[in-house]
Amino acid sequence: MKQAVGRIDTAQMVVATAAIGLAAVLLLTGPEALLLRVAAISALSVALFATRLLPEVVTALGTFLAFIALSAAPPAVIFSGFTSSGFWLLFAGLIIGTAITATGLGMQLALRLFQRTGHSYVRAALLLAICGVGLGLLVPSTLPRVIVLMPIALSLAQTMGYAVGSRGHVGLCVTAAVATLLPTYAFLTANLPTIIHFAATETLYGASPSYAQYFVEQAPINLMRLLVLLALMLPYAPARADAASTVEAPTPLTIVQRRLLALLSVAIVLWMTDAWHGISPAWVALSLAALLLVPMFGMLDATAMRTKVDLSPAFFLAAVFAISAMAQATGLGTAVADRLVPLLGLGSGGLRDLYAITGLSVVLSHLTTAPAAPAVLVPMAATFASQTGWAVETVAMAQVIGLATPILPYQAPPLIVAMSLATIPVSALLRVCLWLAVAVAIVGLPMTYLWWSWLGMLG
Repeated sequence: MKQAVGRIDTAQMVVATAAIGLAAVLLLTGPEALLLRVAAISALSVALFATRLLPEVVTALGTFLAFIALSAAPPAVIFSGFTSSGFWLLFAGLIIGTAITATGLGMQLALRLFQRTGHSYVRAALLLAICGVGLGLLVPSTLPRVIVLMPIALSLAQTMGYAVGSRGHVGLCVTAAVATLLPTYAFLTANLPTIIHFAATETLYGASPSYAQYFVEQAPINLMRLLVLLALMLPYAPARADAASTVEAPTPLTIVQRRLLALLSVAIVLWMTDAWHGISPAWVALSLAALLLVPMFGMLDATAMRTKVDLSPAFFLAAVFAISAMAQATGLGTAVADRLVPLLGLGSGGLRDLYAITGLSVVLSHLTTAPAAPAVLVPMAATFASQTGWAVETVAMAQVIGLATPILPYQAPPLIVAMSLATIPVSALLRVCLWLAVAVAIVGLPMTYLWWSWLGMLG
């Protein structure tokens, strides 16, 4: 009880500090007052999202209203999140995840996984991590992978006897969520930020790595992420007494479950081949969601949107996109970059340059989001290359490490979706992100520097 009160007090202090800062900034005048106000509103919103002192929908609506009152950008910019493919992919994902759970398909797949893991938490965590990374090879977008895997991870946790919120549930679901995202940065086509980053690099500089080259150069740090993730999840292993003593055997799939599995398989094939047919993963997911909502198919009833599907995460994501759009539209991200770049001291040589470029990428990706950050980072690559003596491709590789290192879960929309689908506490994901960022800083970057030196990339 005392610990809970302590956490609430800390959260209240964080939000109060952000609110006081916002109030002080609103009194400022001058050419930079608008940027400071945008930054203050964004900081207060993120603090409220992080602490959950208010329901996420309330914070999201407050964020929209604050930006409208500020008149810093047109409503089309503030509400641009509702027109983004990411919003509709999450919207559809909530419906798909609900259908996987409601039809019992998630539980049946989990029971089949349980036959391979038994009551071993370690085997279950390892299998989920392998599934998450394996999906990264197949589906070139993280949100669809999360939509497919998280209901299965949740059902597996329940099958093993781990109640929602218990250590076992949190450990398995966080493992699946993070493994589906961060270690898959080893694959060039697995995540949207990487695709955007190197598409922009090729457009501006005519330089883009091959799939194999990218995998080799990014392999050490991504392998480290996977190993550190598994090490972080081991303490969540509950005692054997916490596991269910008996588990029902899987039964043959019903007609409805087979129908849903067939539709999911078609969607996965379309997600895998989007480079060939050009249909956005969001529209594939939305089409699937529309089919699932047809009552005659028997997967969701006519009242599902009112009684089973919680759309509050969609408003949360739209608010996160609004913060990113405001930072870009007002020039906040560029202004921060302009002030930070002279402080980097590039050209001093060695590991320090790698830390500087990666650190700036981390900062800018948190001012926007990882998919939006390349718009600011890529134009800087030529300047960084001339200052460090590295090739533009090497600078781009260093920037990607920063994009793939979220300190706050809100910087990575797939983690927001995972929290919603599997009821993962924010605090658990926050701790994992922080520890992984620390591991990147202490182990990953020095290891990458040695690896790139051996490959001749820093000459």
